[in-house]
Amino acid sequence: MGKYKKLLEKRRRWYKSIKKVYCPVLKQDVFFTSKGFHHLVYPNGKMRPIKEQMYKLGLLPLVIPVIKGAKKIHKYEKSFIKDLGKNAEFWTLKEVVGQQETLAKVILRKVGTGNIIFLSVMKKNDKKIWSKIKKTIHRRKWSF
Repeated sequence: MGKYKKLLEKRRRWYKSIKKVYCPVLKQDVFFTSKGFHHLVYPNGKMRPIKEQMYKLGLLPLVIPVIKGAKKIHKYEKSFIKDLGKNAEFWTLKEVVGQQETLAKVILRKVGTGNIIFLSVMKKNDKKIWSKIKKTIHRRKWSF
């Protein structure tokens, strides 16, 4: 448990120091709010398993390089978030980053007229975790 708590506190301090990062592909700032960090630990009000939290926290250093280096928007969705009673937009950015050249995926969200915020990070092929994230944000696809 000591290793987990150290990592959690280290990443929390790092995360709080960021505030915002400019995303060239969106031509806007991405804000690092408490909602994004909270989502890494408590996606739907329940605490993620410690191993999953450590996985997410371990990937956090890849987030800024993905946001700054993404060449395109991999996926864009509009949804209605029932719990908030508001429309939301989601962006998925992917980029190969880090010393180990990891293909990382970063999820960004904008609720209503708010700012775009960081929501989550994962390695590209972690479909199990992505399906959990989809369930926790309670979204319903709109038809265009």
